[in-house]
Amino acid sequence: MENEFKKISSAVPKESDFFDVIISVKKQRPTCVNADDDSVAMEGCSYNVSSVMTRFYRMFFKVYDEFPDESRIDPLYGDILHQRFNYGYYLDARAELSFASWMMIEISDKYLDLLCADDCDSLGKCESLKRSALACMLVVVRRCVPCMAFLDKVREYMANLDDCVVGEHASAAATAKYNLDEGSPVPQPGEHEFAETIEHLVDPQTLVWLEELDRVPSAVS
Repeated sequence: MENEFKKISSAVPKESDFFDVIISVKKQRPTCVNADDDSVAMEGCSYNVSSVMTRFYRMFFKVYDEFPDESRIDPLYGDILHQRFNYGYYLDARAELSFASWMMIEISDKYLDLLCADDCDSLGKCESLKRSALACMLVVVRRCVPCMAFLDKVREYMANLDDCVVGEHASAAATAKYNLDEGSPVPQPGEHEFAETIEHLVDPQTLVWLEELDRVPSAVS
């Protein structure tokens, strides 16, 4: 009998960690090497989208991969998890991160195609598309915040269980029942509807923040 939750190597990322990624990518590559070189700046927009996508994807997928699926959880620990948190909620939250990883690729592919289109012929259009892409990615991040917080609680509780928890000790360890009124951490709408309407869910303040970030000069490499 092995407690797979003890093998999780890192804490679940918080919402602020994703914003930090966008700022970090902005600093890594200049939006423009020469103030008059719009072509370099336009290329930088595609770089920003693909780089942020890659890092967001890895953040989501790492959590999904490190949290054990049903086949890797010993039945005893599975019983404790269910009594304390609800097993179904756990599996749903984990699956939501897999969906988020897929959404990163979908958003990136869509906007990279738009950035490469013939009618994307000005710096203003490129920067607007880049901001829209990043804003959509942040919509996915915000959707996943409750799931990530839930999984972090699961990790903290399960990883601290005694390795020798068996039989009647398992019942004692699980005396704190989950609150049925809390509901599932997986938000609505469902995945298909969410994917279809994501552009309408962008927070205007997110676009304002991204516009302000664009005004900050990048470090020249």
